[in-house]
Amino acid sequence: MNLIFVLGGLLIAALMLASIVHRYQAHMAQKRMKIQRLLRGVDLVEDLLDRLSGCPFPTETRQLLQEDMLSRYQAIRGVDRRYEGIDRLIGEIGQALVSAEVASQGHNILDKLHLQKVVDAFGELMGFLQEGGLLNRTPADVIRQHVDKLGMQRAECIHRFHFAKAEQSFEEGNVYDALEHCNAIKEFLTEKGPNSDEVRALYDEAEAFRKRISKHEADN
Repeated sequence: MNLIFVLGGLLIAALMLASIVHRYQAHMAQKRMKIQRLLRGVDLVEDLLDRLSGCPFPTETRQLLQEDMLSRYQAIRGVDRRYEGIDRLIGEIGQALVSAEVASQGHNILDKLHLQKVVDAFGELMGFLQEGGLLNRTPADVIRQHVDKLGMQRAECIHRFHFAKAEQSFEEGNVYDALEHCNAIKEFLTEKGPNSDEVRALYDEAEAFRKRISKHEADN
């Protein structure tokens, strides 16, 4: 009889231990999933910023994204203080935020493929902000301001690249290519350019150059 009681006690203990282990494993799995979600946001932002190289980027938006990355790293530390390298990552992004010096980015888009990559990244980033991708709640009017600035910056990148190519093609006597670049500016600004005086000025500049090219051809 004593043996039965002992075996019964061992069985109960084993079941309790298995339950504890199961709850621990489930808890750890939830922690890993939460950390992975936070890191995916960081990876997305870093990838977009990398793809936007070659075109100037609004300083205020860069700061907003860096603050989001910092919040994600801090949230990871809140989930697991021993997560490898988390203190270093927090320190690096914090230093970038307090630094008064902001890395300048000039217009350095090399070709149409590079331009398309930049344009796509602008669009994805604008969607990320509009769809509530930031970890911290941000007022809708603030998001709208950032999206408007990104839209304007994208329009300027399109204009600068194609206008320079149009001028180059015209100087080289490639009238068809020059007109194509002017039309590319106009089409993009019509479809995706923000409705602003600045964008209309870019459109008018492209149209004026197109007319100049056409007149030159007609006169010759």
